[in-house]
Amino acid sequence: MSNAIEVHGVSKTFHIPHERQTTLIERLLNGFRPLPVEELAALDDVSFEIPAGCFAGLIGYNGSGKSTLLKILAGLLVPDSGRVVVNGTLSPLLELGLGFHAELTVRENAALYGAVLGYPEHEIDQRVDEVIRFAELERFRDAKLKSLSSGMLVRLAFSTALRADADILLLDEVLAVGDVQFQRKCMDVFADLRQQNKTIVLVSHDVGAVTAYCEKVFWLDHGRLVMQGEPHEVVTTYLALSQQVIDDGASSNLDHPAHHRTGDGRVRYVAVRLLDDTDTPVTVLRTRTRAVLSLDVEGRSDPNEPVFGMVLRRGGEVIYSTNTTLIGARVAPFAAGEHRQVRFAFDVALANGFYVIDIAIVDRVKATIHDWVTNAVCFQVEGSTCHDGIADLAAGLDSVPAPAGAVAAGRES
Repeated sequence: MSNAIEVHGVSKTFHIPHERQTTLIERLLNGFRPLPVEELAALDDVSFEIPAGCFAGLIGYNGSGKSTLLKILAGLLVPDSGRVVVNGTLSPLLELGLGFHAELTVRENAALYGAVLGYPEHEIDQRVDEVIRFAELERFRDAKLKSLSSGMLVRLAFSTALRADADILLLDEVLAVGDVQFQRKCMDVFADLRQQNKTIVLVSHDVGAVTAYCEKVFWLDHGRLVMQGEPHEVVTTYLALSQQVIDDGASSNLDHPAHHRTGDGRVRYVAVRLLDDTDTPVTVLRTRTRAVLSLDVEGRSDPNEPVFGMVLRRGGEVIYSTNTTLIGARVAPFAAGEHRQVRFAFDVALANGFYVIDIAIVDRVKATIHDWVTNAVCFQVEGSTCHDGIADLAAGLDSVPAPAGAVAAGRES
């Protein structure tokens, strides 16, 4: 099988200045003095191959070089050393919406973006209609782009890029696009692309999705390729190392680059651990056991009554979500500087696989978000007898002699 992508010894370093010259006088006065510059090695001698028709995953913490590598593959950046060989046409879905014009309509932007991506001229009208329908923006086709929400904008850009005729797709965190229903539609499209023997490179923090959809996984850390191979092996090692970092205290706060967070910060999570039924931190859980999501919380002002929530996901699909209001657990308001521990206990009634948990704190009265952390916890479930699906219902089987009367009645019927 030929390779769709070959990366040979690629390195890329960015030079970050620590002083900014904004006027001509500053530039003249400092013309003979070198500015202090920090060197950031985004990629360091990275080499790998991706066979044609392969669905490959790229994982690693923020700042590990994943997006830089995708931009080099797409030709948007030039490596300092090494070379990249791309065999086939390529469509990058990186900075979605880049090049859109706020004063043009939804339809005009889709047509313009599609032309840039190489839509055949005689098919542009048909494909634009498909794009708008897939993005669920039929009501807004003649609205100016500036009137759309950020979510609508991203859906439009993603849908437009998906309709491009390309042998290779580069996808950067596209599983965060849209709501759950839209994500499921995207997964169906990915399945069709695989059947068409397209090569797909997916960058994602959702290790469940990477394990579910990818055939080969590459793990970047601080610009170096530390591991590549079969998804289960690479992701298991990645999770084990992440847990070791947490146990060593290096990730005691959730601003660690493994996580993404938003909110006004009036109440914040400062640490999270997944525990088994013996209160031992784990990344692997046995099905049909009990687990505890232990959360350390800090109040930074005097908010109203907070609502704590958790969302369990696998492969971009929400498996389970709940919050303290739904389970009838009222939490008193926090005082500024107050620390508490919140614990969600739950049954691991899950099939084998990789899962992630998002955590949230919302103001019960105003419904504003205080803290929302995606990918707060990643873990693996083992020991399930479930053949296919998500839930493990612990099915059992009894085989006993049937009552004589029941057998006779069955023969008569």
